[in-house]
Amino acid sequence: MNKHICRVCLNEDLLIDIFKKSGLMISTKIMSLAKINISPEDDLPNTICLKCVQKLDECLEFIELCQTSDTKLRTLLINKVDSKSIFDNELEDEESSSPKSEADKMLFIDESVDHSTIDQTHLLDDLTEKEKWGEDIKSIKLSDKKTRKQQCFTCGKVMSSRFRLKTHMRTHTGERPFSCPHCSKNFSLAQNLKVHLRIHTGEKPLQCSVCGESFTQSAGLAAHRRKHTGQMPYQCVLCPRSFRTVGHLQYHTRRHTGEKNFECDTCGRAFITRSDLKQHLLTHTGARPHVCCVCGLRLTRASHLKRHMLLTHNGKGYSCDSCPSKFTRKSDLARHVKTHEKKECYQNIKEDMH
Repeated sequence: MNKHICRVCLNEDLLIDIFKKSGLMISTKIMSLAKINISPEDDLPNTICLKCVQKLDECLEFIELCQTSDTKLRTLLINKVDSKSIFDNELEDEESSSPKSEADKMLFIDESVDHSTIDQTHLLDDLTEKEKWGEDIKSIKLSDKKTRKQQCFTCGKVMSSRFRLKTHMRTHTGERPFSCPHCSKNFSLAQNLKVHLRIHTGEKPLQCSVCGESFTQSAGLAAHRRKHTGQMPYQCVLCPRSFRTVGHLQYHTRRHTGEKNFECDTCGRAFITRSDLKQHLLTHTGARPHVCCVCGLRLTRASHLKRHMLLTHNGKGYSCDSCPSKFTRKSDLARHVKTHEKKECYQNIKEDMH
């Protein structure tokens, strides 16, 4: 493929770089107007001819003119300004600045404007200065400031501001400038660190409107609400099962595929998730970080502590009628009852044989 051609009309005359930083990048203008993706890494021509640049700027100028006029007209409608004086002034301006004959109109070009470097923001300013309005609308103030879009040179993604581009670039560089003072975690955004700190402070500002349970993060609250609604939006492609969270689906999928990316450096065992590996490491260190606040019993897992509190101190749970066993879940009790039934069946068979 010949890359030294215009990306728009495919000609080879008077080419310039579409990623050249001269005001708003030409690539960004094309993407905003034509709704296509342009990236330095897409292996396509990265140049455009001056004729296409002029056509591009004329299209953008027309769009800006439509938007400006629409805003002004709607503002006038709201403020109940006499529109007749406005159009009279507009006609006078057009007669004084436009060519008289039809032939002149066809050839009329404002040579004082360099069409290859017109910026959208400057276009709006120029149009506002050229248009003269009647005395009735002198009090109207229109904000000409527009958010200048910025393009990422790595992936071609267009961001709405320099700040968003700067934070986006951290996804490529891996930069995480915001560190937690309580643990070793780092974050790319200050807001992410702020949410993380709630884990250490115990702050749970988000509350379920149904049951009142509180959460540190909005994602946790959203997943919890699905318990009440029964919604299971994440479906496994390998079996009919569905899940409340994408994390549960990922864990389930890895059980299908056998993928175990987290390996223990001590014994070589591999695990599906990092949390499973952390729990396993406690078997080597002997640590029991979860302590019962009532009796002082130390346990290796938070789930074990929760079960201990329910069964021992709160008197809750499901009790077996045949033995002293207790269970936190009804399904566990049902599985346990079946063991009694099997024993009784086996005992009856033995008695019949004798």
